Amino acid sequence: MDADNAVAQATAAPLATPRPHPPAGFAAFYRDEFKTLVRTAMYSGATREEAIEAAQMSMAEVLRRWADIGDHRAYGRKAVINNLIKVKTNTLDRVRAQQVRYGAATAPSRPDANLNLWEDTQWVMQLLRSLPPEQGKVMAFVVDGFAPHEIAAMLGRSSDAVRQSLHEARIRLKKTIKKDQAADHDANPLGEEAR
Repeated sequence: MDADNAVAQATAAPLATPRPHPPAGFAAFYRDEFKTLVRTAMYSGATREEAIEAAQMSMAEVLRRWADIGDHRAYGRKAVINNLIKVKTNTLDRVRAQQVRYGAATAPSRPDANLNLWEDTQWVMQLLRSLPPEQGKVMAFVVDGFAPHEIAAMLGRSSDAVRQSLHEARIRLKKTIKKDQAADHDANPLGEEAR
């Protein structure tokens, strides 16, 4: 009989571990806020199913971080938008994969990271060249990771003068970038790629 008992014990179903109870206040928060999170996601352009999925993901995040979050409602609303973006991205990725699988689309090529880095570097250099010489020098040092006090020491200028150059350079760069974006939009108002 000892062998039978050993086999019975070895094949017995493991005991289910009890679920931990949610922290105090979470159940009321869930009851009061879940529908609001769904509505928030739907107002942001989600379908009902996407909104429910994003709200569930957000509630799980709030539950995991309950003790660390100061304002649960604000965190939940911000999380639902972030999770909606994830849900939409995952949905689009699944649709693209199905289209490729059924021959309705071609597989995307992998971007060349070195080419993107080169293009970004060229664009930054072009922006820096559009600045007056002193502002360009200061911004080049910032791009290289130097702090204003370090730049001031290297250029033999005061920290205030460097900060003023940075301020003026940022204003110029914002204007230049806005003008470039407006020109791009005027050239291609529908956002379609040139063929």
